[in-house]
Amino acid sequence: MSQLDNTSDKFPLKLMQLYEETTKFESTIGIVIPTIFACVVVIGLVGNLLVVIVALNRQMIDSTNTLIIGLACSDLMFLTLCVPFTAIDYASPVWLFPRWMCSMINYLQHSSAYFSVWTLTLMALDRFLAVCFPVSSMTLRSPMNTMTTILVVYTVILISQIPIAIVHDIFVYDFIIEKRSTCAVISIANGKATRLQARCYYFSFNLFGYLLPLGLTCVLYYFMLRRLWCTPAMQRVKQSPVSKTIKIRPETLRAKRKVTRLVLCVVIIWALCWLPLNVCFLFSGIFYPDTLVTKGGKPMVIAQISSQVLAYTNSCLNPILYAFLSDSFREGFLRILSTVFRILTAG
Repeated sequence: MSQLDNTSDKFPLKLMQLYEETTKFESTIGIVIPTIFACVVVIGLVGNLLVVIVALNRQMIDSTNTLIIGLACSDLMFLTLCVPFTAIDYASPVWLFPRWMCSMINYLQHSSAYFSVWTLTLMALDRFLAVCFPVSSMTLRSPMNTMTTILVVYTVILISQIPIAIVHDIFVYDFIIEKRSTCAVISIANGKATRLQARCYYFSFNLFGYLLPLGLTCVLYYFMLRRLWCTPAMQRVKQSPVSKTIKIRPETLRAKRKVTRLVLCVVIIWALCWLPLNVCFLFSGIFYPDTLVTKGGKPMVIAQISSQVLAYTNSCLNPILYAFLSDSFREGFLRILSTVFRILTAG
């Protein structure tokens, strides 16, 4: 206490008041945010593991469920390798981990975010082929071809995100009366990056991690929805330019609509959850070298934190959507949970 009193003599009273207010606010954030993230991790791990177990059932293996498994695995990676470290970062004013973990965590965080959105785009493409070209796309949409496509896309993403690992490092800075450190893009944090470099960093995520995949998904869904909801129940589909037409039964059309509705809901929830964080990225690029905090103060800090929490929460929402919108997943979840309950009660 005496050390703080001696230090306060050297600094203006307003500066010390700012320090006390900030540390009080940060201590609250350091409890609330890790608690929320802990709930997200627990719900997300249980939910996504259930999704993988149910979708791996032989009777359910198809192209759509293969993509759902890929999406669940990317969420599991995000929940285990990124969210806990971000929670600890909120709880501590200094970076507690080795330098290489700073690069690795951000590399995996960006990669898993791209995994999710491009898997959703592949799901939209899969639904588009199933709805608009149901016969000719059957061979193309095999589980093996789908898995190969996922691996190719994920490999491209992993390679493309190597620069993210390179530019991140531990940034040490002075905060009133103490030294702090955090993991950041070092050239942007110290203000040495040009506006073009900073905007390339922020806007590339906006473009390739949000606008482009979401735009492609919207185009695919436009054609799908027009086909599904603007055609007669007994829809006629050409097998080839010279062959006869075949009829799609009403129950088949209803099943396609249910699956398409499920995937559409997953995409919409993802887009809403990640929109605020992308807006923050957009304005961070526009305002650089100023920061959003210097522009907006504490309200902007709260907005940034809230946008990150909302984006992270998306990783635990998909299993809930499957439970509400898919009969097969709901039945699979209940079957597994009842088995676990019987084992626990028997023990």
